[in-house]
Amino acid sequence: MSVEAEPEDEAEEEEQTSPLDDPEFLREKYHDEDMTQGEIGELVGVTASTVSHYMKKHDVETDSRGALDERLDDPEFLREKYIEEEQTMAEIAEEVGCSDGTVMRRLHEHDIEVRRSSRGDDGEAAEEDDGEETEASGDEADEE
Repeated sequence: MSVEAEPEDEAEEEEQTSPLDDPEFLREKYHDEDMTQGEIGELVGVTASTVSHYMKKHDVETDSRGALDERLDDPEFLREKYIEEEQTMAEIAEEVGCSDGTVMRRLHEHDIEVRRSSRGDDGEAAEEDDGEETEASGDEADEE
């Protein structure tokens, strides 16, 4: 009896593997379907950074997608989005199709001061929450 249980256990383990463990899945989505790492991440429920990690792990070639590089190389674009419009790094990253870590690096490269987060991407208060300030400036959280 225990001999029969082993193949079922192995089959269950195979079903539980992530599509990110399959280099062909990554190549198909990224190259054939022209999806960004962020879009692949949304599809499987992870961040663009996680997708990037698996693409490197499996030696899946990535290309430089022109609009991404051009906009992130422009300090005025970043100042407008991050400072004037007060977008989060995650919001900018989603717009240009990269990770929020890439946005943070570019902000630093352009000597744009990075603010401490007062709310997470889900609208919930983060580390510096004193209650009053978040309520006054956290209208986005109320709208969700």
